[in-house]
This record gives sequence, structure tokens and C-alpha cells, in this order.
Amino acid sequence: MITIYSPNLGSRIKYVIEFIFRDLLEIEYILTNKVIGLKGEVINYSNEKLELENYQIFPSGFLNNGERDFSKHLINFKENQLFFPTSQGHHSFDIFSAVFFLISRMEEYDLKNLDEHQRFISKNSCLVKFQIEDQPVVDIWCTDLLKKINNHFKTNLISSKKFQQYCTFDIDNAYAFKNKGILRYTGSFLKDLFLLRGFKLRQRFNVFFRIKNDPYDNYHYLNQFLITHKLKATFFFLLGDYGKMDKNINPNHPNFIKLIQSLSKFHSIGIHPSYSSLNSEKIIKKEIDNLKKINSKEVELSRFHYLRFSFPKSFQILQSLGVKKDFSMGYTDRIGFRAGTCTPFYFYDIDNEKITSLKIVPFVYMDGVLNDKLKYTPKKCIKIIKDIKQKVKDVEGQFTCIWHNESLSNQDRWFGWRLVFESTWLD
Repeated sequence: MITIYSPNLGSRIKYVIEFIFRDLLEIEYILTNKVIGLKGEVINYSNEKLELENYQIFPSGFLNNGERDFSKHLINFKENQLFFPTSQGHHSFDIFSAVFFLISRMEEYDLKNLDEHQRFISKNSCLVKFQIEDQPVVDIWCTDLLKKINNHFKTNLISSKKFQQYCTFDIDNAYAFKNKGILRYTGSFLKDLFLLRGFKLRQRFNVFFRIKNDPYDNYHYLNQFLITHKLKATFFFLLGDYGKMDKNINPNHPNFIKLIQSLSKFHSIGIHPSYSSLNSEKIIKKEIDNLKKINSKEVELSRFHYLRFSFPKSFQILQSLGVKKDFSMGYTDRIGFRAGTCTPFYFYDIDNEKITSLKIVPFVYMDGVLNDKLKYTPKKCIKIIKDIKQKVKDVEGQFTCIWHNESLSNQDRWFGWRLVFESTWLD
């Protein structure tokens, strides 16, 4: 068992120690501020010299509640490849402060520059600036810490954590043509006709006359694939009011209700808070209530539509509404680890300096980013996904990504992408 000694036992140090040793390494530990009685493998997180053998990590002071000036701890990264570097102790940097900085998402607070959807701009991320966003650096650091502790004390402490993978699906638009209502269907048809979208018109004809299935209706395929290969999965349903950026079908439509209830028999169901719900507790509650009526269960899982959220307000709202896990932590325009980790972590509310019960589950990539933003071919994606998945396996992490029912149609711009999806999980 590892004992961590720190004279400061504020909420920040408790939070990051719990994450590293309980959640990431899954190894027994004790955190104490008492010198008397220390024994065994002791991590000394202080400036003090202890009489017993210890592995000393010099604190930067950043974990003292209230500190928000992180910039001074990052300025020499390109020289030493470390956040929060220190020239003293056994460890070359204050790993606890570095991990806290990344998983608390402190750099996403009080933003002035946002994209057109009022979201964090990825190029402003320190991980992107230092070109390490494609590495689960937090998991790598913590795995290396355990190795160094074992070497220092000549022990063989072993993490019990094992690699996991988890499929998630956003149902932004349950059907391409079906169940839209006569006005929406007619309007879309006339638009396709006016713009001479021959492929869309043929699809409409085939669906209308039941020659082929609706291209977005891939639920039987998905259900069979997930069950056959014993994959854990969650489906996030958009149930907001119709709008420019929220175009799912009416949440009261009987076929939509039937779809949700059918999938909930085998998989987890979550809410996909709408584009228009940004930081509105009233709207998110309404959408959660819609799902609760359909599924007859408490809504504990969420992912924001368009990944449109902000720190800390969006997550404060989710927690107040009883959501237990959110799956929105990832990039909107690139592959990688937005919080530097592939391990789920609890939302730390910096404004109130407290640990919360809302767990944030990071994802590695999104199908639309690969195809629409990065313009990668299916063949290239298979290799890229295999490579980044291996990085998650190397640290026994959790591999999670986002797919849509639309991208599994294997038609039009998504031709060949089912192979990408299947190869993601079957390796």
C-alpha cells in the first residue's frame, strides 16, 4: 500500500490523489497529513525532509485552494517536456498539480475566445500547442510514477486496472425521411428537388415505396453487432424542440418512442441536450423529463449536442439535475485527449472548490471529425484508430468514441464507413 504524506489536505489534493490512485491506477493508498506513524512506501508531497525512506515530490503550491495562475508553470514545456517542473526531489515535476490542471479543465474557465458555436477552440489548448493531444499524457505520467516508486523502494506494486472499450452513439436525427410529418417531409423534398439532389431524391423514392430501408435506420444492424460482440454501448437521444441545429423528430412520435424503448432493453440510454439548451437548466430539465417519460427510468447519462458546453456552468447544471456521467469531453475538430487522459474523472468545480459526483467520460474521436473535418479516407482512418487505440491499451485505459446512426448507413458520403466502425472494436 502506498502512503501519501501532505501537510495540505485541501479538496484539490484529495481530488487528484483519489483520481490517480483509486480511479487510474486502482491501487490501495492512504492520504495523511501526519508524520507520526508513516511507514512503507511513502510519497512525500512536501518540502520537508523526513527521517524515513520516502519518494519526494516537491509541491508547486498550485494545489492550494484558490490558485488559478497556471501559465507560469507551462512556459518552459518545450525545453523540458514537463508541466510544473521542479529541480528538487525524486520526481522531475509536480505530477499532482499537472494532473489536476488538466483534468479540472482549468484552462477552459473564463474564456474570451470561442468558436462560432460558443465552444472552446482546440488550438488554444496547451496540449494542442505542445502537440501532445494525441497522447494520454496523464495516464502515461501516472503509470510511470508507479514504476518509479517500485524502483525506488524495490517493490512490485501492481495496478489492477484493465483496458476497456465503450461504444457511444448520438442520435441527432433518428430517421432521414421517415416519421418527419407531412410539412417537414414536403419542405425537404422540395429543397432536394430545387437543388437537384438526385441521390437524395432516389433515396426518398426508395424509402417511400419501401424498396429500401431509411438510410439512418441502422438500429437492427447496430443492435445485432453490439450484442454479438458483447460490447457495452450507450445511445444519446436528442429530444429538444425543433430548430435550425436541432432536427430530430418529435419526441412524442410513437415510432420514436418505440425505438428508444426497444434499444433500452439491451443498452444504456442517455440524454443529448440540444444545441439551444446551452447553460439553460430549464431547457435541459425539460429534455430530461421527455426522456424519463419515454424510458420510465432516471436519466443519469448525457452528452451535449454539438459538444456545446462550457465550464463550469454546463456541468453544474447536469449535477443539479441528477446526471451521473457525461460523455462530452473530446475535441470537435481533431483526434485526441482533451483532458490529457483516457480515464473517466469526476468534475471538480473550481468556482466552489469542491469535488462533485458527476463523472466525465472522455472520448478519443468522433466519426464526423474524421470524415468531415479531417477528410480522411476509411482506409486511413482504420490505421489511425488502431494506432491511437493501442496508446489507450498501453496504459490499460478506457477507449471511447462517438458514432452516429447516419454514418453507419454505408451510403453516399459514408460509403465504406461501416468497415471503419467494425474495425474499431474488432481487433
